[in-house]
Amino acid sequence: MNEEELQKGIATLELLKVQIENLQKQIDAIQLSIQEIIRAVETLEGYTKMENDEILVPIGAGVFISAKIGEKKGIMGIGNNLFVDLPLEKMIESLKERRKKYEELLSKLTMDMKKLQENYAVLSEKVEKDYQKYLEEMKNVQSP
Repeated sequence: MNEEELQKGIATLELLKVQIENLQKQIDAIQLSIQEIIRAVETLEGYTKMENDEILVPIGAGVFISAKIGEKKGIMGIGNNLFVDLPLEKMIESLKERRKKYEELLSKLTMDMKKLQENYAVLSEKVEKDYQKYLEEMKNVQSP
């Protein structure tokens, strides 16, 4: 066991750690998006059941305005700063499809994360053993 091999193992561990942290950030962002979609679908489903009711619409800074429910359509972002005018039922359908895709991606990323963590654990154990062996070799070299 030489110092160079030990350094390579440590560098690989650091790289795996960074990959795990980055993957965790992606997983967190996707989970947040899924929760946002769930809330949007629940709100839209509740809204579709209302007829000529008055609602309060938040406009920010703790301010709400009252509005009457009218036409059952809205504007939905589709990416690249593009928006489309859609019936609420289409929005709900589109959001549910988006949620399904996010959940599939989340499942894949979670499996990738598990593999990285397993690799990290195996390599960490190996590096620890190699380090102990290296220390023993250094100790033997120093004692006559």
